[in-house]
Amino acid sequence: MISIKESYRLAVLYMLMRLMAADGYHDRREYLFILKIAREMGMAPEDILTLTPEDLLREEKLPVDEQERMIILYYLLFMMVADGIVSNEEEKLVRELGYQLGFRIELVADLIDVIKAYDHVHTPSAALLDKIRTYLN
Repeated sequence: MISIKESYRLAVLYMLMRLMAADGYHDRREYLFILKIAREMGMAPEDILTLTPEDLLREEKLPVDEQERMIILYYLLFMMVADGIVSNEEEKLVRELGYQLGFRIELVADLIDVIKAYDHVHTPSAALLDKIRTYLN
């Protein structure tokens, strides 16, 4: 199970759902990705089905732990490419959410470029980590 504290899980789902809606097109792969992430965080599909928009909107807490914030940013990056198409709206929202998570805009933009360069079959984890290392002091 991924280490995202229970108190942040609804905020993560809210961000992923906002990202899914950003381009105005809902793809089955995006829904499946959200279910996968929810399961990894320890939530059952039934938990998601009972959520209301008010539940999600009320949940504005974001983690201060850097590892949790980075995991959430990874979720956003992979959600952005889940349907195989990266729209300008999705890129803009990922930059905005990445900034809200406390990351430099330049880092988020570079990570977006890395993930877009891959063919959606191979996981660009090593390339993403290499890019992150360039921003470490």
